[in-house]
Amino acid sequence: SSGRVQNKHSYELDNRYDDDGMNEDNDPDSASAPGGQLGTHSALRMMEQLASRQQRAHERLYQFLQFYLGIGNATPSQTHGHHHVPTSSSDMHHQNHRPSDIALYASLGRFHSPDEMDEAYTLPILRRSLHVLRHSPSHRCHALELIAASRRTEVTRRFLLGLTSGYEGMAPMEMRAHDPVAYVGDMLAFAFRAFRVEGELVKSLMTWRDEEDGSDGEEEGGLDPGGQGDKTRGAKSRKSDDEEKGNMDEDEEERGDVPMDLTEMLAQSMGGLARPLRSRISQVVKSLASQGNNDDREYGGRNSLTGRAAIMDAGGSNDTDEDEASSSLNRLVAIFSVCGLLKFYGSAVRKALKNLQSSQQQASHDDDEDEDPYYFYEEVKNPFLLTCDQCLSEAADSYVASLRAYGAMLGFHSGPDETEAQLAQKAIVRISEERVASPGFAEDSLSEDGTSPSAEKEEGLVSKQLSLAFLVGTMIDAVMPYLRTLDDGAWIKAALSTATKCGLKSSESTQWHNQVEEKEQILVQTLVDSEADKVLETCGLSSIRTSFSQMNGVYVEGMTMASYPGLSQTQVEMAMKEFYSSLYSPPIPSFEEMIKDPEWRKRARSMTAMRVVEVYRELYEAMTGDKGGYESVAFLGHNPDQVKTLLSI
Repeated sequence: SSGRVQNKHSYELDNRYDDDGMNEDNDPDSASAPGGQLGTHSALRMMEQLASRQQRAHERLYQFLQFYLGIGNATPSQTHGHHHVPTSSSDMHHQNHRPSDIALYASLGRFHSPDEMDEAYTLPILRRSLHVLRHSPSHRCHALELIAASRRTEVTRRFLLGLTSGYEGMAPMEMRAHDPVAYVGDMLAFAFRAFRVEGELVKSLMTWRDEEDGSDGEEEGGLDPGGQGDKTRGAKSRKSDDEEKGNMDEDEEERGDVPMDLTEMLAQSMGGLARPLRSRISQVVKSLASQGNNDDREYGGRNSLTGRAAIMDAGGSNDTDEDEASSSLNRLVAIFSVCGLLKFYGSAVRKALKNLQSSQQQASHDDDEDEDPYYFYEEVKNPFLLTCDQCLSEAADSYVASLRAYGAMLGFHSGPDETEAQLAQKAIVRISEERVASPGFAEDSLSEDGTSPSAEKEEGLVSKQLSLAFLVGTMIDAVMPYLRTLDDGAWIKAALSTATKCGLKSSESTQWHNQVEEKEQILVQTLVDSEADKVLETCGLSSIRTSFSQMNGVYVEGMTMASYPGLSQTQVEMAMKEFYSSLYSPPIPSFEEMIKDPEWRKRARSMTAMRVVEVYRELYEAMTGDKGGYESVAFLGHNPDQVKTLLSI
């Protein structure tokens, strides 16, 4: 009896320091302790008590994480003040809060700035807490889900705040909505900064090393007196840890309590921001692609076809054409700039995810060389990266449609001041220069290792749509029917030269250059034929050439030139005399006003002179041959070679 009283007194004394009520299992009077003191010395009961203590400790640690970060049941309320974080169960008992008041502890309201909130996730106590919770997969899994949901809400809140009212002293991004490129650039820059911040927070939160405890030899459950410990024992410990981890993973998969890894946490954090970002970028792209198509045409406004015709019939100016052409080109360049921004940030996100994957594999000591390098991107696709890729694909399609529409409207936008070739040249030059200035089209961001095959295929299609070859090919195909003068060809050649300097392949440039030169050759030949007829008229050979052509049309055997009207001895002598007199000052045109290119100008003069020489040779050979029939050909003072020398340019 006295022993029973003494044990009860000892239990009450120990209970003063047992705030979690664990000693109730050691109470001799407890009905759950059959056999009295024999229950306290039972190895099975001790193991059950230790397991129960560990479970409750994990529960308190899980609640501490919620209270400290203000997540889950501890989500901050709008009507409460600042409170301290309960660091132990004794604090909870002493404060005597109801379960409904749990949200009063350590809400987000105690953070005075976003930086302070972000810094809280890097504190060693939180990182160590998550590291310890790995022994309780359900608590760790739920804690990570709550943290990811909290970060998702916070990142989305900051983005929407930055859009509408400004964030951290910056002006609202929507104030620059009138400038599509700057607006999209600000949104992508804000989202990328948030992506990098979240990446660092998640990486710091989920990475823990034992040496961060302050003692190299300390491990959970005890200390290593030797500091570093025995290597053999360390190897066995690592082996047993791996086996335990394997068994734990199997149990987690069976229960469905598989905690999120770094990439899944980051994907969850950026999931809320991706949707408003994509909707706004899509809105900007659609606005740029469709602007000007829904004008007041049905009411005969200035932008309508009937309104334009009325202005022109009334003698009004055609300034509207120039304004529309400039506006269409500006929108086209803006869409291309947006594509460059999306391409740049998509490449930057891929690099960051690749580095995060490497650090994750290093942290988990994953040295499996047979691992699929595309596993990361196929399994966990970051919403921010998906948004960049999807918006880039949409913007590239809009750019292609707008480029083709611009080419189809060259004839509509052209006027006395700007020809179709000048409009095409301006588009090629501006987009080529924009491509050089944009960081998204740099060589180091075009192809990255670690992307999935589907991503490479999609990126290849987008790169083809945004390439200089596609731009130049589309514009040249559209402008070729409008090349009416050599000056038009010179504009297209200048555009090709600029595109080549900006990265167009020489082989592709040469192909289109030859195509333009063939068109120029036809134009020059037509111009030379016209000017040669004028020269023949001036030098006196036009009349006898016309008569000779008519004679060839009705020629029969035995017919002679001397007997044909217009080719008599007297008429031919007078024509030749006039022609020889013009050789001292050949009336070959200079083509200065018609041809700006000096090379083509010189070539056109030579071709005109050769055309005159060919006509003279044809007449000379006919007069001195059997067709002539003249009594004397002494009036032919120069042979064709001499005339060629005299007319050489």
